[in-house]
Amino acid sequence: MRWRITDAKDYLQAKDYIDTAVIPLINIRVGVHFKMAAEKGEFTQLLSEELERQLKGRVYLLPPYTYVDRNEKTVQGLQELREELLSEFPHVVLLTSDENWKSENALGNIIVTPSVPLEHLKDTLKRKILDERTAEILNVLLQMWSAS
Repeated sequence: MRWRITDAKDYLQAKDYIDTAVIPLINIRVGVHFKMAAEKGEFTQLLSEELERQLKGRVYLLPPYTYVDRNEKTVQGLQELREELLSEFPHVVLLTSDENWKSENALGNIIVTPSVPLEHLKDTLKRKILDERTAEILNVLLQMWSAS
């Protein structure tokens, strides 16, 4: 399910089964980091969409949380968002390709997955890479769900 009215209606009817909110974290950069930030953002977004597609009825994909720098203000904003969502969803997962989040422990479940430059790959190879990464994330989610 995604952040749109039709899915919101469906969620309200089936909320007992949808226990995980997924938030893509996307870094917005300009200048020399522009292309790399776009690559990581696109990969994170595609991976989030694939995860939602495979786990429809179990996860709710929220809009991306975009930020310029990973700093105290960004972390605080994410903590507030996470707390708000925990009142509705037992699990909140942040998904990103920005390696700077690896050391962040205050936000709970952050999955950092390295991006792959997809711009010059054939569609079949893109699909294979996304399927492999999605399977890795599914394993992490299964462990999280079984622990609760």
